Amino acid sequence: MPLYEYLCLECRRISEHLVFREEDFEPYCRRCGSRRVKKLVSRVRVRLSLDTRLERMTDPALWEGLDEEDPRSVKRLMDRMGAEFGDELGDEFEEVMSEAEEEMEKELSGEKKDEDGDGGGDEED
Repeated sequence: MPLYEYLCLECRRISEHLVFREEDFEPYCRRCGSRRVKKLVSRVRVRLSLDTRLERMTDPALWEGLDEEDPRSVKRLMDRMGAEFGDELGDEFEEVMSEAEEEMEKELSGEKKDEDGDGGGDEED
């Protein structure tokens, strides 16, 4: 069963469609509904069931090196989850990840200021 990907020329999202008869199919964007789409040449891939993808998430190797106190470590894990589940996580996932990344950058820039000598410690003369 062929899966085709289309790039929406309106919202720039990629939509995937299972197409049985291409001559009867009118492609559209699954996000905004626009019919202004461009067919993409995609890599061949196997679509896995939700159960299989969830089972993959239980692999201890995926969790290896995760430091819950390190935002960068958590972000790497979330990026892997996003890649595994794709659009199924929804737009909210991307928004939350963007906000978390901004917050992480603010925190890390604050840590650097403290390390540069403005940490509020007492200096001896």
